[in-house]
Amino acid sequence: MRTNCQLPFGLIALAAFCYSSASAQTSRDTYLGKLKFQDQTITKKTAELLHEQIALQRATQLVTWAMPMMNFETLYPAMLINQKMSEKDVFFSLCDGYDGVYPYMTANVTTPYTIAMSDMSKTGPVVLDLPAGEIYGVVNNAWMQPLKEIGSGEPETLLLLGPGQKAPKSFKGETIQSNTFLVLYFYRALGTGEEAKKLRTAVQAYKLSEAKKPPKTKFIKYAPKPGDKVMINTQPRDFRFWKLVNAYVQREPMAERDRFFYAWLKDLGIEKGKPFKPTDKQKETMQKALDVGMAMAQAISFNKTKEMFATSLYRGDSGWEDAMAGMNPKIDLKNYSQFNERASYGFEATTTSAGMVSRVPGKGSAYLGSYYDADGNALMGGKHYQLRIEPNPPAANFWSVTVYDIKNRLIIRNKTKRSDRSSRTKGLIKNKDGSVDLYFGPTAPKGKELNWIQTNEGESFFVYLRLYGPEEAYFDQTFPMNKIEKVN
Repeated sequence: MRTNCQLPFGLIALAAFCYSSASAQTSRDTYLGKLKFQDQTITKKTAELLHEQIALQRATQLVTWAMPMMNFETLYPAMLINQKMSEKDVFFSLCDGYDGVYPYMTANVTTPYTIAMSDMSKTGPVVLDLPAGEIYGVVNNAWMQPLKEIGSGEPETLLLLGPGQKAPKSFKGETIQSNTFLVLYFYRALGTGEEAKKLRTAVQAYKLSEAKKPPKTKFIKYAPKPGDKVMINTQPRDFRFWKLVNAYVQREPMAERDRFFYAWLKDLGIEKGKPFKPTDKQKETMQKALDVGMAMAQAISFNKTKEMFATSLYRGDSGWEDAMAGMNPKIDLKNYSQFNERASYGFEATTTSAGMVSRVPGKGSAYLGSYYDADGNALMGGKHYQLRIEPNPPAANFWSVTVYDIKNRLIIRNKTKRSDRSSRTKGLIKNKDGSVDLYFGPTAPKGKELNWIQTNEGESFFVYLRLYGPEEAYFDQTFPMNKIEKVN
């Protein structure tokens, strides 16, 4: 008689056959191709493949992780070199006009900028004396996170402190404790005329160590001459990228949210307190990862999806995307830190503030980007395009359209020396219904030169629409935006 635990011979043979078939399995199809096994044990050759993929995938994600920080790591040296200043200097750079704003990522030609950056590991704490009046700006840390919104309209004294730096007991004013030594502080003087002109240089900035007898604040107009070397603010695509990442790691304290990323950096030879001497293999991995990582960053930034950015596509299929990608400038939210939003914005633009994501009609600003034409093809500099701005754009102050090159995300350089058209453009041609047709291409349509922005053969480009003081029709998306149409 059989016991309950016994099987008939036929079933035993079948089980053995099934086991034999399973054990004969030597590979599994995956997105990396076939992974080979000996029974259940991965082969040495496949393990080597996976180790290489681990290094490449982690290094690639480090590229997207670093986007906003790398933005400032290139902006700061660009400011120092272009203005012929040193990292121990405290100064403001006055940047406006076609040449003045060119070096800086997605700058707006219509609005004058007054920009300063300090590495407080070199300068020590910095004091800002803000006058009364309509100046609006922000203090950002090295990850473009706002530390202080400037714009109360009342006189203020601010003390910017780096990690571990403390305010003296005698200081009277507001202290701004940054979690990075590198900070950016910039502002715009609103309004026009002499009052705005005076306000622009009325801010005082100096080192805390000079507070007893503050020197006159340096305001340096950036006006490059023909032949001048121009340093640009864009992420490099060669080994300099990783050198700048290392410079950041060596200078700044590690944020708690980045502990795993620092473990990945360590695998690439980047470790705080140690020299950066990567092996040839590490260098090869870093360059391969950078090539793919920059392409991924562009995909995240210029091809936003509803899965990544639920609210970023204006009216669903208008061809326009929220350039801020629905980002909360704080980045570090209650349950997570934003990653996609930070990578997207950091790839193409510089600085963030609460005003840039304000939802109060008539306040702040809004940014829409268009990266492809109505047929889904790239905007090519050798082709001709038309964009119709419908009547009454929802901007309480003004609107502007600016063209940028894809390669560096800087204002387009052309023979006409202009990269934007706006509601403030003198002589802008309007249609009978109040709409405006704008043109992009290597040559102007006859009679429409004032509405035309010149593009360059062999250079693809993208377009920003800015609304200053966005109104309800923008927020509820009732204002129609048209796709950019190819006309030949």
